[in-house]
Amino acid sequence: MTFLPQNQSVPIIEGSSVLETALRNKIPLAHSCGGMGSCTTCRVFVEKSVENLNPRTEVEEDIIEGRGFAHNERLSCQLNALPGLVVRIPSNPI
Repeated sequence: MTFLPQNQSVPIIEGSSVLETALRNKIPLAHSCGGMGSCTTCRVFVEKSVENLNPRTEVEEDIIEGRGFAHNERLSCQLNALPGLVVRIPSNPI
């Protein structure tokens, strides 16, 4: 998978989240709640492979309700890392 704006492609481990993948590869990605899905600081924008994503989890649905997330905006702690997935890390976490 690839992280933007770093344009860094990294290997994934099946069953890992995007957040876990970023941290394992030393890609800076905010995560105030420690990856529990209770903040929104780890949000990312999916740039490629939107059609292959796992559905939003109940935890993710609860946290984004009323926040106006775009269809391609996800919490990296709740998003499965996939081959070919490209995500953009915003410059300012919420």
